[in-house]
Amino acid sequence: MEVSYNKNNDGVSQTIITLINAHVSTVFHYLSTTEGIQQWFPQLVIEERKPQGKMQFVMDEETANETMTITDFVEDKVIGYTWDIGNVKFDLQQQDNQTSLTFTEYLPFEFPHIALDFTGWQFQIENVTQLIESGTSLDQQQMDFEARQQQVISALNLEQ
Repeated sequence: MEVSYNKNNDGVSQTIITLINAHVSTVFHYLSTTEGIQQWFPQLVIEERKPQGKMQFVMDEETANETMTITDFVEDKVIGYTWDIGNVKFDLQQQDNQTSLTFTEYLPFEFPHIALDFTGWQFQIENVTQLIESGTSLDQQQMDFEARQQQVISALNLEQ
């Protein structure tokens, strides 16, 4: 998994590139259907699987759901959606018997927890990769989120 960061006057982005040992249609299923996505990111619900379709981020009974809009959608190639005041996008390419996944996230500086969110997505990309390849999810307790957050803060020179 390769992770890189960019920063401009308005915000920051991270790009994660990884290879997954599965066909592109299998990977796309895990990224673009409620059945698939809830196996690795249970808070997400896809309501309308199409461009300008709606998704929900469901936290708990006390917190209101956040509605997100699908900004990019091409079967077996790309899905992107709004992510709070930012956005995320998954680009897929078949490479022999593997799928190249390029994940891009953009967050404006107004986003309150940039390093935590970037770190969370790094975990989720590792999580979905392991789930697709082995059928088992990663244990969040095994990841050192604090150390990863510090790496993000240092790489982007962010205020803490």
